[in-house]
Amino acid sequence: MFEKLGIVTNIWAEEIANGARFDDLMVEFGANGFKDMEVREGDYLRNSEFGHLIQEFKAAMPAYTDTEFRTICDAVWTEQPYQTQHVPLFEAIAVFTEKASGLTLSYAMSHPWLSRAADNKTDTQQIIKAKKLAYLLCPERPRLRLVDLDTEGDIDASAAIANLKHYAALLPEYPMVFAVENARQTATLTLKLAVAGGAKLTYDETNTYRADGTTLRPPVEFWRAVEMTDLTSVHFKQKTEAGVLSEVGDGYVDFRAVAEHLKTRHYTGDLLLENTPTVHSLRDALRSREYLCAVSA
Repeated sequence: MFEKLGIVTNIWAEEIANGARFDDLMVEFGANGFKDMEVREGDYLRNSEFGHLIQEFKAAMPAYTDTEFRTICDAVWTEQPYQTQHVPLFEAIAVFTEKASGLTLSYAMSHPWLSRAADNKTDTQQIIKAKKLAYLLCPERPRLRLVDLDTEGDIDASAAIANLKHYAALLPEYPMVFAVENARQTATLTLKLAVAGGAKLTYDETNTYRADGTTLRPPVEFWRAVEMTDLTSVHFKQKTEAGVLSEVGDGYVDFRAVAEHLKTRHYTGDLLLENTPTVHSLRDALRSREYLCAVSA
């Protein structure tokens, strides 16, 4: 199953900081069999040449209706003629999409979906822009994932569920998978909120472990609660007392057990590697894939 392992692009942070280009890394990883890529928002992305293109893209959005914008996105990917007020921008995007041919790209960003929004209008616009970006990255199979790294303590479940329902209903003419990831909260709680809010779950078992190897809640509790139809993506990284590793190997997470759950229950979503970044992320990813294939054989 891990022959189809993909990656989260924040594993490139160190290389991009050292001058590597986002699109070159994308092409290199794709050529090595990593076809599913989740473009993760962050400083590394904003500081890359592709991040600058994304900022221009977001700035251009208000010049078009939702329908016009979707039409242009579709045309860029299918190499059909289109009209735009931003010719150089969409020419650059067309070059990028040509390099991304054969890959499945999705978009992920940090967003406090577990908390009531301080400014509903701003909050809504952030999600609309993110959805349009997710659509541009892969009109055929668009997906947007949110992860809340800010909200701690007691959760207002009704507010979180209302947020998800609101976000899911935005831009109905842009059909896509909308998902959230377990982070600071337990995976079981995140799953419960996601299902109630009409969202899918991205599951990261590593996030359930504290620094000392104890868990927020036992992973078995999550596996008893989840249905495979609730999941859209599963992330893989390893953690030890040293922290999250740059290469998957032995540690707190029992990957053999995770793989068994997924195989026996016929999981069909993607599998994404999210190692700690290094200057040799491809080597780390190849070794990680080899390890995961071995433990799941």
